[in-house]
Amino acid sequence: MGKIVLALKKIILLSEKEIFHVKGSVYCDTCRAGFETNATFYIQGAKVGIQCKERKTMKVVYYTEGVTDSTGTYHIEVENDHRDNICECVLVKSPIKWCNTPDSGRDKSSIVLTHHQNGVVNHLHYANAMGYLRD
Repeated sequence: MGKIVLALKKIILLSEKEIFHVKGSVYCDTCRAGFETNATFYIQGAKVGIQCKERKTMKVVYYTEGVTDSTGTYHIEVENDHRDNICECVLVKSPIKWCNTPDSGRDKSSIVLTHHQNGVVNHLHYANAMGYLRD
């Protein structure tokens, strides 16, 4: 009886979609310093994408987008475990015409979207801040 209950629990867990919550921010580097400073401000309405690629072919197998809020923070839900994929947050578009050049090296952020054998049990994952350079 105990084995049947364990098997049923495992089937239920496997059939449920796993949802990850990714949180990060987008800023404007007004000094073109290459990092956040006291003059940095956070961009409302910036589009951010999350893409996951197959490790061998580097083909995009998952993509979704979100938009930053009034504090320059985005919250994007990602469905399913992506343990066999390389995932990253990427800048898509800035709503500010004079601050829309992605800062090379700060234009994407790697993110782990799996719980498989990594000890992470939280569904909230944080990405590094990404930024645009002022013209």
